[in-house]
Amino acid sequence: MRLLSRFVLLLAAFMLALAARGSSTGREIIGTGRQYLDHLAADEPEMAYSILTDSLARLLAPGAMTEVEGAATGAIRTGRMEERGFTLSVSSSQGGSRTLWLRAETSGEWRISGDTSLDNVLGNATVICSSFARTTVMPALDAGACAGDYNCPVSGQPYLLQEGMLVCPSGHLGHGLETGGYACDRLRDSLSFVIEEYVQSGHGYPSSFPEMYTESGGEYGQRGGYHCPDDGYAYYRITLEGIFCPYHGRTTPVASQSVEPADQDRE
Repeated sequence: MRLLSRFVLLLAAFMLALAARGSSTGREIIGTGRQYLDHLAADEPEMAYSILTDSLARLLAPGAMTEVEGAATGAIRTGRMEERGFTLSVSSSQGGSRTLWLRAETSGEWRISGDTSLDNVLGNATVICSSFARTTVMPALDAGACAGDYNCPVSGQPYLLQEGMLVCPSGHLGHGLETGGYACDRLRDSLSFVIEEYVQSGHGYPSSFPEMYTESGGEYGQRGGYHCPDDGYAYYRITLEGIFCPYHGRTTPVASQSVEPADQDRE
């Protein structure tokens, strides 16, 4: 009986110690989760980034954390151990829920190994990167900037310019975006409308922009013609096919071609 009582006491002590340890670990996990969310809510992306596991941090740059949801949160409930780590279910103050995964480092410190909101950012990396490339990087390249001066907003890797293509090292742009001649393309598109207005006003299809200037009394065209914004020596020529840029070798068609131009001015 004495041995049985001693065994029961030891077992009770062990269970109490285990429960105490589990409670401490639970508080640490929840505390790490709240700390991560608080940094996001306070617009402190680098601090939130510092709580990620190394393997997760390698997938994105600190700046990408600004795309992660950081709204105020309600209750946090502990879950279970999964492949990605120990789960926390976070109730949003706006309704719905969000899941965080945490893993313990070798030092015993808990870190974020997954976040459903962060998953959405990584899942939309192609859209985020391509939008930034088209609206910010491409115009800057047209103005003479270097591709390496700009980084992918998700991975943080600097863009590359390879054989006239803007490339994201993380593969978000596929084979890349063609960079050469966008300013030229836009100018030719604009001038095609000028030619259409010129013809619709009663003039014949022109052979050159100086001709348009002379025939319209300066209302259309330009006395010296127009040159490619990428090469000041390359002047546009109006051909049967449309507006031709000799520098890029590209032509923008013109819808209104009601009158044949003079043969000697044609390509």
